[in-house]
Amino acid sequence: MTAGAPGDRTCFTSKCHAGNDLNSDKATIFIEGLPEVYTANEVYDITLRLEQPKAKKFGFQATVADANGHAVGTLVSVEGQNTQLLSDERSKSRTDRRYITHTKTGITGPKKGVSPTWQLQWKAPADSATTPSFYFTFNAANGNTKKTGDFIYSRSVEVKSALD
Repeated sequence: MTAGAPGDRTCFTSKCHAGNDLNSDKATIFIEGLPEVYTANEVYDITLRLEQPKAKKFGFQATVADANGHAVGTLVSVEGQNTQLLSDERSKSRTDRRYITHTKTGITGPKKGVSPTWQLQWKAPADSATTPSFYFTFNAANGNTKKTGDFIYSRSVEVKSALD
């Protein structure tokens, strides 16, 4: 898998998108809607976007895990918002984590250098005793349909539980 969570590789380390160092070149990453402290069973709307002046095509992948690498809460794809959950067969994950990514139509932004907006949801777990980390990997591609010349950016965000 390529979200950058514990035990994952990224598109950079797996070489499916290559040619530049991880997190190199200028980019602005927008991750909106994550709470500082989550409430059990609450549903959070998350919006993702990437700006990278050289990119023509974009992508992302995300997952949520605790300190031991286990899934926390439930990721939900929002219909019509350029996101989809990966099946266990496609994700090739050896963990209980689920992964969400862009759709095929969700790789082209409104103009060069600006990704589409990806929207998803996260339902917090029923037990608020866990501190989850969200792992995101973004792809800013040159659109040449080859593995070279693309930029990969990796981010993680920790969200505190109400018990912290």
